[in-house]
Amino acid sequence: MRARAALETSTPFIERLVHFWSNHFAISAEKPQVTLIAGAFEREAIRPHVLGRFEDMLLDAERHPAMLFYIDQVRSIGPNSKFANRAAKRNAKRKPGINENLAREIMELHTLGARSGYSQADVTEFALR
Repeated sequence: MRARAALETSTPFIERLVHFWSNHFAISAEKPQVTLIAGAFEREAIRPHVLGRFEDMLLDAERHPAMLFYIDQVRSIGPNSKFANRAAKRNAKRKPGINENLAREIMELHTLGARSGYSQADVTEFALR
């Protein structure tokens, strides 16, 4: 469908922008749940904002279920949440916690860049928010 849209579009420049931003906010279809919604990710998070504000595209891309599954954000648990406290009581060795992958992805790949001066503490703080 994506190739067909690119070939049949009456707006090839916009289609190139869609491909550019889809690559920038890349997700991998290696996980079955991501494969099922990869098309929806481009259609819902990228296309509506391709000529709009970067901030809006960033927020929609990072909040989209395809990105959250890809980054394993669905497994992220607040370290002091009720769920984490109950899990720690059941098995202290496997206490769930925050997943910093999304925070790192946003800072390193989607906005600031790899060598922009942020620290691991910045990533952790961002992940907690």
